[in-house]
Amino acid sequence: MDKDVYHIRDKIVSTLSIPDSLFGAFRNHFSVAVTDDKDIAVDESVTILSSLLLSSEIKGYIENPAYYLQDNPASNAALDLLMMTHGWRRYNIPEVVKGNPEYPLIPFQMFQEISGQVKSPILSRPVVGSEIIVTIKDRDSDVWVTLTDESGYYIVKNLEFPDNTTFYMLAVNKRESDNVVLVVDNESFPKPVHAPQSPFSRQKIKDAEIKDEPGIDAFMEKAEQRAKFEEDIWAIQLKEIEITASRIQRNEPRLQFWANQISDATITREQIEKNKRVYVSDYLAYTSDVLVFPDGRIRIRGGTGNPVIFIDGVEQDWPESLNHPSQSPLERIAISAIESIDIFKGFATTAFGVRGANGVISVTIRKGANSPFTKKMNQVIYNPLGYQQPAEFYSSNYETLEARQSAIPDYRTTIFWKPDLVITDENEKATFEFYTSDFRTTYSVVIEGITADGRIVRQVEKIVVND
Repeated sequence: MDKDVYHIRDKIVSTLSIPDSLFGAFRNHFSVAVTDDKDIAVDESVTILSSLLLSSEIKGYIENPAYYLQDNPASNAALDLLMMTHGWRRYNIPEVVKGNPEYPLIPFQMFQEISGQVKSPILSRPVVGSEIIVTIKDRDSDVWVTLTDESGYYIVKNLEFPDNTTFYMLAVNKRESDNVVLVVDNESFPKPVHAPQSPFSRQKIKDAEIKDEPGIDAFMEKAEQRAKFEEDIWAIQLKEIEITASRIQRNEPRLQFWANQISDATITREQIEKNKRVYVSDYLAYTSDVLVFPDGRIRIRGGTGNPVIFIDGVEQDWPESLNHPSQSPLERIAISAIESIDIFKGFATTAFGVRGANGVISVTIRKGANSPFTKKMNQVIYNPLGYQQPAEFYSSNYETLEARQSAIPDYRTTIFWKPDLVITDENEKATFEFYTSDFRTTYSVVIEGITADGRIVRQVEKIVVND
């Protein structure tokens, strides 16, 4: 790693390579993080080594796990005590010595799955041989079909999907009738375990004592540097505020659909009863930024198409063409059945992603025996927890002279982050580059990863940045 002195807004190009003794026949994966020492201290208490070899292998909370993996007599003795109190309880040592190791009862997860049961609507009896059809929103090419067993249970395997994936599920019996109830099993997650906190006393820090604390000088120095670039930055130390009022519990029916909490406008049941109009479009027409056409089409604040319609959180389909207002999914609902209408026409539409570009209208149906609207029991909209997609790290680009001379100050604290740096056996090295920020400081470059043969690598280097 380069250790030269660089200047503000310089471009740093670094090359990472590993010794031949650590190089395997396949790919070696690493992560690189570059942070400002004046804002972020390198965490030496938790490393990739302690996470993989210690914390993940024993029970209980470990404070400063990296300490136990140091190569000195004190750490070795402490590690022995730690394993006697936490670690060895996980293994049945006598049986291991005899050659009878225990194997996990539940195998590691190879794929995601959806399971549940299909029942009859009246007696709740299991429906045997019911066909389950599963599709994904905006991915018509992905279709899964399965049948229920003798107990009415089904399972859809070999699924792989990211978070925020919406599944449409449909069930019919052997006669292709929709007179069945489709049930999806709830997802189960382990309960969070929190480490016990010991009581402690907090001493008040006087202004005169702040300068004596390690690390405070660097932080205050950088705060002063930022204040020189931007007059709006102020550092005000506020007194502690304790809120004693109880939390307000809102039980509005419309809030059962999570998105309604951030809607831009709401037509309540009180407004509906007061105005006594005939159609839903009549109420929308009197809402700002909403335009209703005679044929039933709706446009919201610059949208080029009909908005997305939700009824009790279930998305509705628009017909391919509208010849009459009654063909609109909104006009299929009687006014007497509506509890509220929420309109999304501004920033709130971002909660729905790309499909919310034309706006969103969410209708909440009144609950009760007299409600004329009922969901189809053989259909389910399912939003399980999927895997997390990696976010792209923003990195400043000062390739042009105009960008390098920009008056906008660069306040970044995490200068560079790349979690997927790969070294292949073709070149035995990898190159990464980034630009510095606008402050005199020292950067810490933390490199962690695993070689192809399973060896753990961690290295910390420094880069000095001057004027």
